[in-house]
Amino acid sequence: MRNTFVVIALMSALILLAASPMFAVDYKDYKITRLSEEYFEISYDKENVTIRAFDGDELTTLAVSRGSLKSDKNTIVSEKTVLFDEASLVLGGKRYLYEKISDCRITEDGNTVTVTFYSRRSDSTRVTEFRSGNLIAISGSVTVEEGDFIRGIIFSLAGNIEIYGEVNKDIVSILGDIYVGPKATARGDIATVKGRIDVAGEASVYGETFEVDRRGIKRIWRFERDASDFNPLVNISYDRVDGLGLYGGVSYKDPDSLLPSVTAEIGYGFNSERWRYRFDAEQALLRDPAIMVGGSLYRRLATDDSWLLGTLENTTFALLATEDFRDYYEAEGGTLYLKSHPVKHLTLLTGYRFEDTKWLDARRHLWSLFGGSKLFPENFSTVSEPFRTAGISEIDSTSNGSWYSSVIWDTRDDEEPFDHSAWYATADLEWSSDNFNSDFDYRRYTLGLRRYQKINRYAMVISRVMYGGSDGYLPMYKRFFLGGLGTLQGYDHKGFMGTRFWMANLEYRLRFPRVETALALFWDAGQIANETKLSGEIDVKHDLGVAVYFEDDFRISLAKRLDRSYDDNPIFYVRLDHVF
Repeated sequence: MRNTFVVIALMSALILLAASPMFAVDYKDYKITRLSEEYFEISYDKENVTIRAFDGDELTTLAVSRGSLKSDKNTIVSEKTVLFDEASLVLGGKRYLYEKISDCRITEDGNTVTVTFYSRRSDSTRVTEFRSGNLIAISGSVTVEEGDFIRGIIFSLAGNIEIYGEVNKDIVSILGDIYVGPKATARGDIATVKGRIDVAGEASVYGETFEVDRRGIKRIWRFERDASDFNPLVNISYDRVDGLGLYGGVSYKDPDSLLPSVTAEIGYGFNSERWRYRFDAEQALLRDPAIMVGGSLYRRLATDDSWLLGTLENTTFALLATEDFRDYYEAEGGTLYLKSHPVKHLTLLTGYRFEDTKWLDARRHLWSLFGGSKLFPENFSTVSEPFRTAGISEIDSTSNGSWYSSVIWDTRDDEEPFDHSAWYATADLEWSSDNFNSDFDYRRYTLGLRRYQKINRYAMVISRVMYGGSDGYLPMYKRFFLGGLGTLQGYDHKGFMGTRFWMANLEYRLRFPRVETALALFWDAGQIANETKLSGEIDVKHDLGVAVYFEDDFRISLAKRLDRSYDDNPIFYVRLDHVF
């Protein structure tokens, strides 16, 4: 494989850098505003609890057994001594009112956790304004419902805390348990002196969690706890190039985000008689802002059509109806990248990719369940000659090295994307040059913006606009294609090829009450130019259609092109997933 040693060397450097102490995960401490001063603190390990209260220069301290802490009629007592009552901490004959708490900070030293509570400075008169975002519970449980947002801290004496919405700062309970639900977001640290902490697998926890078990303090950090430990991988694909592809492997995601997350997979394409493999690794470098570094080594059956439909949907079409909507080439190489989530909903990514490519012919006579005598089309069959022949030669004889960057802003709910209004915006740039060890010289960029606008409980408007452009020479497999599935639905699939395009899609969807069925009216429009600028001399393609949805994904549609009155028969599509 020509020049693959470049990628292997870079991957080796990545592993060494990730293992180096200077690139270890950096847990930045939360900075308490200088308008605050220490009020009281609770330090605990598996045996003892120490309470300290600050009154000017005076410090009052009390140490008790952790096992002696009990709840008694809205108070917390130790050996019949009241420590926390309905209004305050009681220590050394003085009261430290909860209403004066403005913020808190959770730290750990060895096997001891310290929760320090702060109040506004005594010379400030803005206590109420500063404290307004906190939730302090004296008795009973605390529940933050889905959709609720707590701007400050949550502090509970004896009750349990359940989080289904979003909490911006720390969550602390003395005797109660703390639960973070699957859709919840906790942006601060979580601590309980005598209870337990349970975080659902899909919850987003940006801080650390501290609880005591029989071995001492359990300290866990998670950026997003959506997987843990080892998980087996078994995948099946079916397409017109590899035919049946069987894949197996394993993935590991450290629940503490301290070790790299790793995925290893190997498979075989039975009709192309080609082995496939991939090895992915990602390491967290910083917590705030969240920064990760990662990389991949692979030999894969590549396609640039994943934005049209996913592998599972395409495999189903190929198995059932002799339909393969994607074009392919083999890519062997690797990538290195840097990724960041500086704020909620925003993802930034930049990296370097190097690939050797290989052309693979389609296996046109592959079996399908209901295909009959129908044959699969050739790979890149919609590209006209002689450009297709030249494109095949380029795939078989060139290497491509490129820098790529992307920006994603996504406010959708992954589980229920059509139940809430949301934005989804993307910007992508790919730059290939001989300076990057590439046989090509081009810049390829795309911009996309989607809006999911809820009208009422039954109606939604979904809109999308996209623009793609390029400079330099784009090889065949990097050009833009419009028409058919996922683009201009009233036209032949991938019927138009070019180096620049714009496209707009609009859909009005109306759900029927008490059933998982919806009716939609949609309109698509677009313009594409090949090796020339977009201008008024190029026809604008547009179509109109209707669709019926069964639940959110299964869809049957009929669309008709509107730019001419001949050879314009409506085109029928079935979709098993909603990419747009």
